[in-house]
Amino acid sequence: IMPLRVLGLEGGTINDINQAILYAARLSNASGRLPAKRADIINMSLGGGGFSQGQQDVITQARTQGIIIVASAGNEAQQGNPIGYPAAYEGVVSVGAVGMDRSRASYSSFNAFVDIAAPGGDTSRDQDGDGYPDGVLSTGGDDSNGELEFVFNFQQGTSMAALHVAGVAA
Repeated sequence: IMPLRVLGLEGGTINDINQAILYAARLSNASGRLPAKRADIINMSLGGGGFSQGQQDVITQARTQGIIIVASAGNEAQQGNPIGYPAAYEGVVSVGAVGMDRSRASYSSFNAFVDIAAPGGDTSRDQDGDGYPDGVLSTGGDDSNGELEFVFNFQQGTSMAALHVAGVAA
C-alpha cells in the first residue's frame, strides 16, 4: 500500500493528482523521487473538474506501465453523459455504487461510462437490522474537540465502492 494524499481541507489541483499518479507509476515527477516499487493499482476515490488532456496523458502513461486505475463514478445520481472525471478518462475503471440489497444506490451516477458497481453503502438505512447504518465502515478523523482523534465511522458513496473494486483487483 502506497498512501499518497493529493487533496486536503482546501481541496487540491489536477497537478497534485497528476504528480501522485506519476510518482505511484514510478515515472518522472516534480518531486524528483521515485518509490522503490511502482503501484499495481491506483484508486482515485475523488471527482471534480472537467476533461484535462494533461491528466488523460498522465493516466495513459501510468496505464502503459500496466497499472490498473480505478475511480469513483460520482454521487450526483446522473444518468447519461457526461460522467465526472477522472472516472470518464479512457483506460480508467469507473465504479458506481449499490446498496446492501444489490440495487443501484440512490446517489450513484450511472450511465454508459460506469464499468462496474460495488457496495457503496446507504447511511440512511439499517436494512439488516443490526442497529448500525448500512454504510461502509471507514476510518476518519474528528477534530471537533480541538485535537485530532482517529475514529471509525460509516460512510457512503461511489468512493467507498471504488475502494472495494481496487481491493478485489489487488
